Amino acid sequence: MSHAPERGTPPPELELPRDFPGLDGDDGGGPSVDHGEVRRAIRELRAGITALRGSTLPGMSATWTGPGTVNEVSYRGNVGREQAGSWEAADAFGGNIEQAYAVFGPSYERLMEYVEDWADAVEQAIFNYEKGQQYSSA
Repeated sequence: MSHAPERGTPPPELELPRDFPGLDGDDGGGPSVDHGEVRRAIRELRAGITALRGSTLPGMSATWTGPGTVNEVSYRGNVGREQAGSWEAADAFGGNIEQAYAVFGPSYERLMEYVEDWADAVEQAIFNYEKGQQYSSA
């Protein structure tokens, strides 16, 4: 989101790393994009997101889906004052944990949703570009 000059400095322009998957250099008209390589990178990204979503593993508790998964963060992060202790410092620490959990848990889930939405948008852009090229008379 850009801001008008009177409202602050606009965000910096996005610059992709030179080794970003699928970019083959810039001939002056913008980077050359290898659609197949970008699709491959998105498949790998989706595999990682699927792993973070987690699934119940054979022989494990139905609530355990693996380290770093949304369910594990939700289950193990849901602690607070009661679990920390009743003395003043523990109670304050428990309150901090509750606040962190209230923010981080849903944010972690939303981050994965945003990444999935981004991947969908990039795939749709590639599809639109290729379709436009297919039907273009230029």
